Amino acid sequence: MNSNRRNFIKKSTLGVGFITAGLASSAVIVEKVNTQNKELEDTDSSQSGQGADNNIIPHCQLFQAGEIQMIIGDASRNGHGGKQYCGIWSLTSRDRLFNAFGNSFAGLLPGEQRGATPFLKSLSDTSCELVLQRDGQSAPSSRAIYEIKAPYYVDHTLIFTDTRDHRRTNYKWREVSWCNYMNCPEESSLHFLSNGKWITYISPKHGVGSSIAPSYLSDDKLEIWPDKSEKRPFHWDRAHVRFDEPFYYGRLGNMVLIFIFDKPQWLRFFCSPTGGNASLIPGKDCPAWDFLWAIPDSDYEPNKEYSLRVRIVYKSYVSDDDVLVEVRKTQKELGFETVKH
Repeated sequence: MNSNRRNFIKKSTLGVGFITAGLASSAVIVEKVNTQNKELEDTDSSQSGQGADNNIIPHCQLFQAGEIQMIIGDASRNGHGGKQYCGIWSLTSRDRLFNAFGNSFAGLLPGEQRGATPFLKSLSDTSCELVLQRDGQSAPSSRAIYEIKAPYYVDHTLIFTDTRDHRRTNYKWREVSWCNYMNCPEESSLHFLSNGKWITYISPKHGVGSSIAPSYLSDDKLEIWPDKSEKRPFHWDRAHVRFDEPFYYGRLGNMVLIFIFDKPQWLRFFCSPTGGNASLIPGKDCPAWDFLWAIPDSDYEPNKEYSLRVRIVYKSYVSDDDVLVEVRKTQKELGFETVKH
């Protein structure tokens, strides 16, 4: 295939999700892209006698199910901080047409793949994965799987294996983190249960009171961060509040975005009131609603496969009781571990 045709296909594929978002299913879009590619490849093959060009890989894929649409993309988009934003490029609903995540950022962005070059692999009409292949020494290889389900669910799994110890120096926990850069919510806070009551919380400023630990773990089970004189991640500053159960939610207009997690013993929330940069709402900033799993020394070992799962629910807000119904449904359906008080 000549270079001009190859570049045209790559550019067309990159724009597919934005041109057709909300108008067609994933299957239709991928078939159209692949059909165009196949026609050009067949033409080149007949002229040159060579086989199809296997280097044509789409940068994003649109999925639609029930009330929601999402676009999963690799790190090729040059966003606010450069080419590092793989994950959910767009999440919209029939009940709210605006992207839930920042348009120059992403949601469910795995830290294991951030700043790298994962490639997008379509799995079905409802799922795909971002595959990152590394040498295993400088950083582990990983697979980030995204699946849409009617009427308003997205299931996500990260699978990775460390071939060597990838913990920070003088730190006994293996942190695996995700970022969610939100798009102009009127209210920046996370909502969760604490001491049996619903509370709202957002850190007072970036890097202060950012990390929220679970109430079901005693202090001696929590991370011990290295001395403050060392360079530290912004989430290494613990909030005074704790969460009772492995979920939280945020509000976006009339919508609720619920995050429900497996493996609650390792789970931590963290947040920033300004992580998503300036809001379109005057006088406001866009928050980051993030989370991580901190795998303790007793559970961590190289050459062991880890699988971490989260479901997000994006629907019209009804009530806090309705949020709990979605949490219990997910825990039962997906077999997530629950907390015993």
